[in-house]
Amino acid sequence: MPSLNSLPLPIRRAPATFLLIVVTSVCFLLFYPAQWVGMLELFNFVPFRSAGGYVAFGGLNDEWWRLLTPTLIHFGWLHVVFNCLWLWEFGQRIEHRLGAINLLGLYGVTAMVSNYCQYLWEGPSIFGGMSGVVYAFLGFIMMLSWRRPGWITPPPMAVFGFMLIWLLVGMVGSMDFIGAGAIANGAHAGGLIIGLILGVVVSVLPVAFRGS
Repeated sequence: MPSLNSLPLPIRRAPATFLLIVVTSVCFLLFYPAQWVGMLELFNFVPFRSAGGYVAFGGLNDEWWRLLTPTLIHFGWLHVVFNCLWLWEFGQRIEHRLGAINLLGLYGVTAMVSNYCQYLWEGPSIFGGMSGVVYAFLGFIMMLSWRRPGWITPPPMAVFGFMLIWLLVGMVGSMDFIGAGAIANGAHAGGLIIGLILGVVVSVLPVAFRGS
C-alpha cells in the first residue's frame, strides 16, 4: 500500500481538500445515473417520495446527516467537475494555512449554513452540489486577504470577479434563460455570506489559534 509520502506534493499538502473531492466524486460515480431517486431521497435536505410524476416532501426531522449530504449530490458531469475544480482551487489555499482538521470543520459549518439558506430561499425542494461550500471558501479567502494581507495566498483577482459575476447571473435568472438549469442561489449567497463572516472571525483570532 503506498505511503502518504508517495503521493504528489499538492495532495500531501492538502489531504483534507483532496479527501472531500474523492468522496464527492465517488458518490457521483456510485449513484449516477443508476440509482438517482434512491440517492436523492436519502441525501436530500428534506425527505421526499415520488410516485406517478408527483413529489411529496417531508419536513425537517432528526435525520441530521441531511444537513451535510446535499453537498454530495450532483446533477451531471459538468456540475461535479467544476465544483471539484473550484473546491481544490480554494480549499487547498485554506488548508495550507489552517490545516486539515480546520478545513474539514470549515466545510462542515459552511455546508450546513449554505444548505439551510437554500431551504429558506426556496422551501422544500430537491437541490444539491458543493457550490455553497465553494462560495463560502471564496468569501473566507476574500475577507482574510483584505484583513490580513499576505497571510493567505489568494487566487487571481479575475477569479474573484468571475465567481461574483456568476453569482449575480444566477440571481437574475439568466441561467434558466440560456438553458443551464436551475441554480441554488440561496446556497451560493448564504455560503458567500457565512464565508465572509468566518473570515472576519478568524482574522481577529490570535495567531496561535489561526495558524502561524
